[in-house]
Amino acid sequence: MTNCVLPSFWKVSLEVTDPSQKKVKLGSLMLGQRVNKQVVLVNHCLLDLSFTLTLSTNTPLDPKDLSVSPAGELKLKSGGGSCKVEIQFSPHQHIPPFSAELQAKFAGFFHPLLTIEGCCKGVEVHLDSNHLSFGAVVQHCKTSRRIVMMNTGDASARFQWQTDFPPELSIKPVKGYICPGKDVPFEVTFAPLKPCNDLRYENLSCFIEGSPSVKLTVTGSCIQASTSKEVVNFSCRVRSSQTQSLSITNPCSERCSIRPAIEGEQWSATLFLTFEPNQTKTFDITYRPLTMTPDGHKHLGSVFFSFPAGKGMLFSLQGTATHPKAKDTIMHELPAKTKHCEVLQVNNWLSRQQRFCVLLEVLKHEKTDPTVFLKGHDSIEVPALTKRDYKMSFFAYREGDYNTKVTFRNEVTGEYLFYLVNFKVRPPGVLSTIKLETPVRQMTTAALNVENPLTTATSFTTECKCGDIKAPPQQTVPGQSKGVLSFEYLPLHVGESTIRLTLFSSDLGHFPYNLLLKALPPPTEETVHFQAALGNSHSTPVKFINYSHLITKYLCKTDCPDFIVDRSVSASPGFPSGSEVRVEVRFEPHQLGEVKGQLSLTSETGGEYIFPLHGVCILPRPQGPFRITAGGSVTIPFKNVFRQTTTFSLQVDNPCFTVKAVNSIPSKKTQNILVSFEAPTGGPPGPWFGKMTICSQHSEVHSKPCSWVYYLKGQRPQSSLDT
Repeated sequence: MTNCVLPSFWKVSLEVTDPSQKKVKLGSLMLGQRVNKQVVLVNHCLLDLSFTLTLSTNTPLDPKDLSVSPAGELKLKSGGGSCKVEIQFSPHQHIPPFSAELQAKFAGFFHPLLTIEGCCKGVEVHLDSNHLSFGAVVQHCKTSRRIVMMNTGDASARFQWQTDFPPELSIKPVKGYICPGKDVPFEVTFAPLKPCNDLRYENLSCFIEGSPSVKLTVTGSCIQASTSKEVVNFSCRVRSSQTQSLSITNPCSERCSIRPAIEGEQWSATLFLTFEPNQTKTFDITYRPLTMTPDGHKHLGSVFFSFPAGKGMLFSLQGTATHPKAKDTIMHELPAKTKHCEVLQVNNWLSRQQRFCVLLEVLKHEKTDPTVFLKGHDSIEVPALTKRDYKMSFFAYREGDYNTKVTFRNEVTGEYLFYLVNFKVRPPGVLSTIKLETPVRQMTTAALNVENPLTTATSFTTECKCGDIKAPPQQTVPGQSKGVLSFEYLPLHVGESTIRLTLFSSDLGHFPYNLLLKALPPPTEETVHFQAALGNSHSTPVKFINYSHLITKYLCKTDCPDFIVDRSVSASPGFPSGSEVRVEVRFEPHQLGEVKGQLSLTSETGGEYIFPLHGVCILPRPQGPFRITAGGSVTIPFKNVFRQTTTFSLQVDNPCFTVKAVNSIPSKKTQNILVSFEAPTGGPPGPWFGKMTICSQHSEVHSKPCSWVYYLKGQRPQSSLDT
């Protein structure tokens, strides 16, 4: 429709008083609902106006659904004349969202006043076919056809088929709910009871909420079957299949296409067969049972071939469905005391959801083995015709062969499927690695947590071939509890190593652990101090603790010849608390000043001990007095403390004393010095005193000469009792 527009000077003269009402929203109504809206029009023009109200819509609307009043010609005075306009929306049918414009008509011109929006949600339901023909069906047989209900509206609705269906007909589902834009399939089953050439069932009603009911007409016929003498027997496992071939001959002298009627949901075949006149064909029929047959029972069915002119052929079908075979047999090899997770696929072969209870069992065991664990959820739900994964875990303490069975059973129907999962459990690998680090001869400890899953106590024995590890030989852990095994690490040699610590239980098998051992160098031993005058020596015992559990021989060595020690020392067993060992070290310096050295005590089993040595050499102290009787002599031993043969000079300060000169003295050798005394004639009775000095000669080795002083005392024989 083409509208003429008003002249420009009229465009704002007639309008609604409330600008917010230029768009009137009626909302979304359901059938039977009604809504009224009022607006006020006002004439601002300088002239009186006469006009009629009209509706311009984008889609045709029935005036019964949307109306505007007052109808007819309206007159408004100039300068503010007004009137009320009522808009009524009372839909009697489904109306999609619409937009309408309310206009004022002036002598062929149209002036827009406001817009109107609304819709009516409705149910539009229909069947894809209102007529269903089953054709000829053998007496006491049944066949099914499918129809579809479609909702092309925009509202949901409940539906229900009439309850007084004829006994030969049934439909599923009988009632339900259909959403906008969705389809609902129905299965109509025809099972005639008496022979009849024309069976007709008209106006079968399905009642729709908020919409007229839909009608269905069903036609068919019931014929008697000629039964084959042969009974076709089938046998297979449940949910597997067996196919057999039937020989079918067209008894008619004309070409025909037939639809075999199969009785029994366990059997299936091709839907159509086409025969030439008097042709014989092979017809394959498949037995695929979804349920097992109890002992002494069979699945019963039939297949009927209906030819023109009322001729037909019926075969009786019998099927036996035995227990299912395993879905799969799975083999795994894994170490003991290692958790294994297995994922099994569970199929739902039905067109409805199934809930399976799960049974986990270890086969070939008369009683439950408490050292083997099979764990998983007690049940699993699988939607229709889909698959879901089921996770189970396996854990075995001891090595061996374990055959397990996982069964998924529908407790309502008794149907089930199962898997065989076989585990070959070999000796366990290392369960964990424990790191231990400590300096030599300093103990550190660690602990292992051992779990006993049994209801009774079990004993664990300990095996470790490392002498640095001390662990209790046996420990008992109560049933269903955890025990703590503590052990000690006391290394005697510096170094790193990896050793095996194994716990063994006759009930639970071996528990191997790796010990990563690191023995650090020991802290420095205390320094041993010495002090001696040049030419003398100083001995001090050095003490250490032997931790070896065997009788041990230590080799003794110093890196400085001024410190002298025996070649070896023996130590008694001392593990674990240790036994004290003493080594005598003698300091015999060869020059003045400080001397530093190191004492090493080494054993293959006891390790190595290193002691710092510190010696101080001081000036020789005077010795004597040495008593000499007149006319006699005395021998004074003198040792060459230097590291090379040295020549010494000998001097006495009193002529009464004489000393026999000596040649050079080899290093570290002792030379006896002979000193004689002659008393002067006459004169005082004595005693007479003197001093002998032994001096080393200058050499490249010792640049500073050194001297030793020996005091002498001479006396006459008669004065031998003097001081």
